[in-house]
Amino acid sequence: MMNQRDARLPRLRTNIAAMGLVQISNYVIPLVTLPYLTRVLGAESFGKVAFAQVVMTYFALLVDYGFSLSATRKVAAHRADLAALSRIFSATWAAQWVLVLVAALLAAIIVMATDRLRSDAVIYAAAFTTVVATALFPVWFLQGLERLQVVAMLQLVTRTVALIPIFLFVRQADDAALVLLIQGSAGMLAGILSLLWMRRQAIIAWHPPSLKEIGESFREGGTLFGSRVAISLYTTLIPLMLGWVAGPVALAYFNLADKLRAAAQSLLTPLSQALFPRMSHLVGNDGESAYALIKRSTLAVVALAGSSSIALWVFSDWLVVLLGGVEFAPAAQVLRWLSPLPIVIGLSNVLGVQIMLPHGFNRAFNAILSSAAILSMMLIWPMTQHAGATGAAQTMLMVEVWVTLSMAVLLWHQGYFSAQRWRNS
Repeated sequence: MMNQRDARLPRLRTNIAAMGLVQISNYVIPLVTLPYLTRVLGAESFGKVAFAQVVMTYFALLVDYGFSLSATRKVAAHRADLAALSRIFSATWAAQWVLVLVAALLAAIIVMATDRLRSDAVIYAAAFTTVVATALFPVWFLQGLERLQVVAMLQLVTRTVALIPIFLFVRQADDAALVLLIQGSAGMLAGILSLLWMRRQAIIAWHPPSLKEIGESFREGGTLFGSRVAISLYTTLIPLMLGWVAGPVALAYFNLADKLRAAAQSLLTPLSQALFPRMSHLVGNDGESAYALIKRSTLAVVALAGSSSIALWVFSDWLVVLLGGVEFAPAAQVLRWLSPLPIVIGLSNVLGVQIMLPHGFNRAFNAILSSAAILSMMLIWPMTQHAGATGAAQTMLMVEVWVTLSMAVLLWHQGYFSAQRWRNS
């Protein structure tokens, strides 16, 4: 038993380290270019870039569908079967490219039919490269094989390389589309390199998928797509509505503040992703150990996320001016409203992902997220009309507090704040 445990630990540690690298590539590397882009592009063009990125988030969500959960689970279950892996990859990948075509058609119709978007059509065309990259890089497949180190390395390398053309060629506000094209191209390059790596490793053999296999991929992913839409509605809807109602400058202030918030919060992600499978195992086999682990991890989350929240609040003015310049000074007030989010979301992750889901509260979990989406839709329009970027930050904080409190009340009523309840589960 000890030998088996020791054999598993290196992979767990490797995956934790890999997820740390993914977080660096997702949040920390963009902060390197942030001071340069905010000053070169200015608030208006920077806001247009942010709005295009938010819009493309929805099309990327469509292309990702539910495959990041459904296909990853299938790959993990058949990782030793080359023929099965080939069928899963071919059918899922083909389904994603069908969705890319649908997304391209929808994006073109929406942009060309909307006066406000049509004038920046080139920016949205450049931003669509990130949607293509979503399909081109089969992260779901590599996650199922637990090859997260490959994902991390490719993303880290390509996003680091992308820094060079940004500093060399982005010189003025009119280069907004170029920024998006460079960033999207980095994602596409990562996808191409991942496919070459998979071919060299002979992980799969190309299997022309049948319509039945593609349809099966859609069916399995569709069962999980709804919950992803609900989460997206209450996270990305806020900046989308802010940009539409208050304009690109207000969105630029919010985007800068939210990037700082997300970077601070990203420190929790490797811990969360490493903790979830362990909690899922212990809940079903050793409730007492699960309770001890959740207490220790909660203390770690409170310490880490609490420190991040305090730092964002105390240094908000300095951070905003450092990364955005004096033109972005109003973003400091936005950041102060966003600063509690690392601790609030950290606690909701413990309550929802680490306690509710391992105990089978899937329906209640989805209901809380759906209620958050409804609350967000009710608040965002009047809040942004009344207070612009600050109102958007206040809306995000209220919605996340609602999620955390709802989960806490549910688990308190179910007795999961007591050690005895865990021993009996």
